[in-house]
Amino acid sequence: MKRTSRKPSFVVAVILVALLGSLSSARADDCSRAKEYYAKGTKLLNYEERRAAFQRAVEMCPSYAEAHNNLADALENLAGIGRGRNLDEKSISQGNALLEQAVKHYQKALELNRYLYQANIGLGEIYLGQGRYEPAADEFKSALDRDPGNERAKLGLEEARRCMARDESQGLKKSNDIITRVKDAPHGTAGRLMGVENHTVRDRESFNNILFAGWSAQVAPGEPTEQLNEIGIAMASPDLKDFSFVIEGHTNTVGGFEENMKLSWDRARSVKSYLVEKCRIDPSRLVVQGHGYTKTKVRPENAPANRRVEVVFLQQKAGR
Repeated sequence: MKRTSRKPSFVVAVILVALLGSLSSARADDCSRAKEYYAKGTKLLNYEERRAAFQRAVEMCPSYAEAHNNLADALENLAGIGRGRNLDEKSISQGNALLEQAVKHYQKALELNRYLYQANIGLGEIYLGQGRYEPAADEFKSALDRDPGNERAKLGLEEARRCMARDESQGLKKSNDIITRVKDAPHGTAGRLMGVENHTVRDRESFNNILFAGWSAQVAPGEPTEQLNEIGIAMASPDLKDFSFVIEGHTNTVGGFEENMKLSWDRARSVKSYLVEKCRIDPSRLVVQGHGYTKTKVRPENAPANRRVEVVFLQQKAGR
């Protein structure tokens, strides 16, 4: 009986080993070069240039956790600076899109290295600026677990807890209370929410009592309209004469992504229409944004409390 030769299989195996070795060597070379871009990025002062350097580093070496972290930081700062972005839907959306990218890279950094507490702090600060105080507190706690003496994480956790306690007061918020809260709001990381040319983010207020008919953008009667009237009085007050406002619509996770996203935009626009028509607020001071369920603030994500309207108060910088 004639033996079957195994030489072809052996040759294929040798070739595969060689190829795998070559690929491994190429990846190592890419990661080595990525470190050069990373080192360059750390020395740059311009955040757009930093973003480009760290972006190149993560493209060359996707497993480079520190590069993902620093890319996220650059994106977060670009969102906060807002140079050249006007007070309109498109510009605000651009700032929020940068923050969404930053969140993804911070999360990737932690996926690659769960001990990289700087990414926890970055996430915590973004969530804090977005009014998502519960997840913000969780991130700051995680950072402190890894670096107990970190002052930045301590301050972030204190602010998150303070804002959570401040948010617990539900029910009708009177106009005078809204004005006082805006003027007394702590200047922490709120300004990192989004950048708008010549404006500073001073505060955000969450309203769980602005309710709508089921799966519609029609404001329900009663307390919801009473609350909108109080918001309108505050906006029209001389105390807030140099303020503009971003009206955000948020949903919980009941239903599909697209329908919730559309619903959140429709509800934000409905609130703007009410404030313009009933409260005579100048429409140029109002910008709307819809976030669907991409920015839930309490657990579980399908909780009714995640169905809310939030108002971001932006003050025009002096001398503008």
